[in-house]
Amino acid sequence: MAGDRARRRALFNLLVALLALPACWLLFSQLDKIWPVVVAMEGARFMAAATLLGAAMALGPLAAALGFLLAVWFGVDSVYRPRRRPSPRLDRLIVALGLLVWFVPALTAAGIAGQAVAIGRIHFVRPPRDYLLATDPVAFWQGVGFWLIMAGLSGFLAWRYWRPRLLPASAPRS
Repeated sequence: MAGDRARRRALFNLLVALLALPACWLLFSQLDKIWPVVVAMEGARFMAAATLLGAAMALGPLAAALGFLLAVWFGVDSVYRPRRRPSPRLDRLIVALGLLVWFVPALTAAGIAGQAVAIGRIHFVRPPRDYLLATDPVAFWQGVGFWLIMAGLSGFLAWRYWRPRLLPASAPRS
């Protein structure tokens, strides 16, 4: 059934994430020992080793992140599709995790805006900037507005995803 298939996909992607995460941690923690060995090589061996190392450093975290997100996606999908055996406790856990993953970006952005208003300072990492309400109110409020727009946008997208699942009667039919 469709729910069983989605649950198997979720489990597979969760396993990908759980295998890629420690592998990435091991790779990045041992990089100071691996890189000198690669640098000592010459010619085609160096190019092959450097390319493989770079690919592992790029694809490993991507596999972990995508595996986790797809596990949540298919897990939530499995809750709302027909399955052979019901599992209400696991379904509630999956829905709670899905809600958390989908709404955390909105809550984080709103929290950053609220913290900035509370302390009168907003900080941006790139480019490194600090805007103070007392010295540069226009830039400060633009920064707060940016975070509120990001909170609204990510909250709206999360709500659009969850509305037909949580409130099926109020969701528009497509």
